[in-house]
Amino acid sequence: MSDDRYITLARRSEGVLREKASKFIGIAFPIAHEEEFKAILGTIGREHHSARHLCYAWVLGTVGERFRSSDAGEPAGTAGKPILRQLRTHSLTYAAVVVVRYFGGTLLGKAGLLHAYGEAARLALQDNDPIEEVLFDPFSVRCAHHQVEPLRSFLMSLEANVIEARYEETCLLNVAVPKRSRAHFLAHCERYALVVDDQGPK
Repeated sequence: MSDDRYITLARRSEGVLREKASKFIGIAFPIAHEEEFKAILGTIGREHHSARHLCYAWVLGTVGERFRSSDAGEPAGTAGKPILRQLRTHSLTYAAVVVVRYFGGTLLGKAGLLHAYGEAARLALQDNDPIEEVLFDPFSVRCAHHQVEPLRSFLMSLEANVIEARYEETCLLNVAVPKRSRAHFLAHCERYALVVDDQGPK
């Protein structure tokens, strides 16, 4: 993870581990915010209503600064932490893993639980496809009509997006510029006397 891009999951995926008659089902999926995670956790709970435990971990924020894990009734530190460790190992954010346990009657001990929950999470993530998301900064740019096409070409070279264009006495373009190209974009606008307004959080 960096300050201009992050890695998350492409879709939902599952992995199954059987350990001494217990069945562990790892379910990995992308999330946009905590409320979405809670909704998906509720759905998983209904799908697996007879399971003994639903342990989980999630990570949010462009650099993974928000996270949570839960042992959901397992001994402290034996379930949520190894799941979270797998998310960290894969450098993922805006992602979650839930591990459902169907108890088979045999106690696994702390070491056994640490292994089982971590491995179920790993198997779920192994079957997924990580995707890289680029972070953008929003700007509005005002320019003369004859400057629009050169500006569009320049934006294309930066892999920036034109969100909206309004053609009046002058032209106003609302654009999204990759964070990594922010300084280059601003220098270009200054060089050609384009009027720029940073639309990001104030």
